[in-house]
Amino acid sequence: MTLHEALAALQSEGDATRAADLSSRFGAGVYLGVAPARLDELARTWRQDIAFPERLDLARGLWAAEPHEARVMAAKLLTQARIKDDAAVWDQICAWISDARNWAEIDALGAAGGRRLVGDLSRMATVHALAASDRALDRRAAMILSTPLAKLAHPGKDELNAIDDVLFWLTHALQDTDKDVARTADTWVRALGKHDSKRAKMVRRVVEMRKSDS
Repeated sequence: MTLHEALAALQSEGDATRAADLSSRFGAGVYLGVAPARLDELARTWRQDIAFPERLDLARGLWAAEPHEARVMAAKLLTQARIKDDAAVWDQICAWISDARNWAEIDALGAAGGRRLVGDLSRMATVHALAASDRALDRRAAMILSTPLAKLAHPGKDELNAIDDVLFWLTHALQDTDKDVARTADTWVRALGKHDSKRAKMVRRVVEMRKSDS
């Protein structure tokens, strides 16, 4: 599939009403108005039909294109459980995070990057740096990237250490001045609480103690 064919396919799925709604939510930009469910369907098909490294090349072309949906699709093309020699994929996702313009792009990139993260926990250093960023979208990205850790039913020792490292700054994220970041932090803790109520409750207690001391 060429970049031109991919963009034409996305444009054919567009809806003007949905595009106008996206524009009102996210501000200036080009929006096609493709339904999220349809983006997911197309992404599944394209992932099956296009192998690496051609898929990464197509994703790069889509991200560089103007439409919002092209950027989301670029991330979805890289959302896969197992990718052999995924260093280039991880690096590209991280580069795009700094360029993302809204939470929808961040969430798509986080979903793709989270799968790369759980396979190589040395990449947590990038997550911690994002969590300390002055940009709210970066802080949200840190939580989306690390969400797979919160969902592990039976984490190993290294994974538990990684979870505890996240919890160290998550207590602050729950009180973030950006409401979207705070809500994402709350979602992270609730995901953790489904199978590790002890740690989840500990985080809540720390936040309540901090509030009472302020």
